[in-house]
Amino acid sequence: MIKNIKIRVSVPFVLLVATMYAIDAGNVFIPTFFAVIIHELSHVAAIFLCGASIDVVDIRAFGIRVNVPELSCMPYKKETIIATAGPLAGIITASLGFAVAKILNTAIFDYFIGINILITAINLIPVYPLDGGRILLGVMLQYLPVRVAYTMSYILAIVSIGILLGLCVFLALRGALNPSLVIFTAYIALCGIKAPHRI
Repeated sequence: MIKNIKIRVSVPFVLLVATMYAIDAGNVFIPTFFAVIIHELSHVAAIFLCGASIDVVDIRAFGIRVNVPELSCMPYKKETIIATAGPLAGIITASLGFAVAKILNTAIFDYFIGINILITAINLIPVYPLDGGRILLGVMLQYLPVRVAYTMSYILAIVSIGILLGLCVFLALRGALNPSLVIFTAYIALCGIKAPHRI
């Protein structure tokens, strides 16, 4: 159901978008914004195609949270489809951009292709509530006992966070640490700690 959806936009999100737009010297804000919109709208389309509805959309500085009332009683297969929709849209969009760039023999779509691949890769990290974590958990819940699925999902999330932290340390020792990677790793670590688990 599309009507009666409450949309909440956080102040940090508005400030972040305004800041990014103001300092956008390389004209990357618009293609990045559209890549994110395509990703999120794909999730929304999948929710409706799976017969569910949305009552609240929370737009935050580090992501969008969509409340689906039917989620608690939805089959794991449909949850997996919804989680897969965003990364799949990113792959399709990047592929189409690459095909058009080849046909027109232009590099104008290079950044748009790259940002779609990056967003997809980030979201496929197996840490809940990122898409990768949701997909992994959804698939395991279809074939494994609930406790085992949650435990394995949590362990893989911790391993993924460990790899990111290791990468940060490695880059720091080489004097090439990117502040964005540190912020991203801290966010992923926070997500992983708060992720549902049944160890």
